[in-house]
Amino acid sequence: MQRRRFLAIVANMAGWPAVVACSSTATSGLNLTVASSLNNVMQALDKAYQSTKTTPAASIHAGGSGALAQQIIDGAATDVFAAADRAAMDKVVAANLIDASAVKVIAHTALVVAVRPGANVPDLAALATTGVSVVMADKTVPAGKYGLTLLDNLAKSYGADYVANVTANVVSYEANVAAVLQKVSAGEADAGIVYASDVVALGDKIQVLTIPTESAVIAEYVAAPLRNAAANAPDFVDFITSDSAKPIWQTYGFTA
Repeated sequence: MQRRRFLAIVANMAGWPAVVACSSTATSGLNLTVASSLNNVMQALDKAYQSTKTTPAASIHAGGSGALAQQIIDGAATDVFAAADRAAMDKVVAANLIDASAVKVIAHTALVVAVRPGANVPDLAALATTGVSVVMADKTVPAGKYGLTLLDNLAKSYGADYVANVTANVVSYEANVAAVLQKVSAGEADAGIVYASDVVALGDKIQVLTIPTESAVIAEYVAAPLRNAAANAPDFVDFITSDSAKPIWQTYGFTA
């Protein structure tokens, strides 16, 4: 039942309004600095971009958006920055490294609760039950901020003590959302707040509690080329926001 509800929410998201860093090689010659939750889809997008251009592979550096923003400000070489919220992007804009007019919304995804198979977490109310172990992203990264907003929203349905009771069950705050999902899938926690896009590839290996529409939190991703970026960086941003890129986003659980 939960799986059917999750798939339905992902399918309907098109109608909604619009760290520990790691590196991987995809297929554009650009340096892409992206939120950890964008790592897989950005590799697929770059492969599609490369297939339409005569360009070498891109280098993708992924991690928590806030930490990545600071790395760019500190001088890390990058051509395109893709963040999981506007706050991280605004830091780079304020440092005069990105033109505010060049920032584009690239995708959205919803927050969900990932539950390890066998955990006694049948519904969202159970997150507040004593003995349930919960993992969240740290409040310094977008997924953590979105997670706190989600708990506030759910408290309207589950009572004034809901936020305090859930946070009392949090066993760790992770540097990025990928680390949250890793803790849950490895059985180190009963449940974690993640993005819908993160659980798509796991299939039945993890259970998913979807969020009622009235409490839903939608993450907004933004991207922009750096002022001193390679000449084709704006073209890459145009490509990932084009109609031809939408099916790729959807395959990975995003709406664009």
